Amino acid sequence: MTKLIINADDFGLSEAVNYGIISAHKNGVVTSTSTMANMPGFEHAMELLKENKELGCGVHMTMSCYKPVLSNLKTMVDENGYFIRRITNEVIENMDLDEIYNEFCAQIEKARAKTTITHLDSHHHVHTLEKLRPVIERILEKYDLPIRGGFEYDLNYSKIIPLIDTFYGDNVSEDYFVKNNDHLKEYEIADIMCHPAFVDDFLIKTTSYSMARINEHKILTSKEIKDFIQNNFLLTNYRDL
Repeated sequence: MTKLIINADDFGLSEAVNYGIISAHKNGVVTSTSTMANMPGFEHAMELLKENKELGCGVHMTMSCYKPVLSNLKTMVDENGYFIRRITNEVIENMDLDEIYNEFCAQIEKARAKTTITHLDSHHHVHTLEKLRPVIERILEKYDLPIRGGFEYDLNYSKIIPLIDTFYGDNVSEDYFVKNNDHLKEYEIADIMCHPAFVDDFLIKTTSYSMARINEHKILTSKEIKDFIQNNFLLTNYRDL
């Protein structure tokens, strides 16, 4: 039976996001999450995690939202100390790869000080970009953690979990799992990215993908969806691989 990791991204972005993810775990099918250690809701997220020990938690490495953990960065931030919001291979060419490595390590260490980290992934999938290959290779050599797939480049690493990123935007619907049942069963194991959340002012100001998260939460906590998934797949998380 196909194993599904249903991973809620952006844990720690804001308190409303945190509450939505926890609800989707306790009342629905979310089995895993990944935290943004640089965001204002991080400490709140870590407190909620203490009360929900079955929820696996990775690090959502971030270099395109809000401010960094480190204070001495020069090539990754704008004049106000905020991350550059749109990251492409071309943008990375103008950045110091050592800075990126150090910032990612600082985020991982900040999370590790609060909980046992299960895996790595990244905000806006930046870790999959070709120009960040040297950074990610160093990160994996240091931490030896499972990592979400979807890479532009070949990575000789045994702990890559295939990514399914289609539960997003216009594809989010009540019949998503039924329509994609055959496709999902082609995998031995896969990470389904999702973004369930409640909404607060900070989320609305931070991302255009805000109100849609309420719909994701509704679907992921639906009894019909939960029954269908549990009858057709084995729900798991990175910690139990």
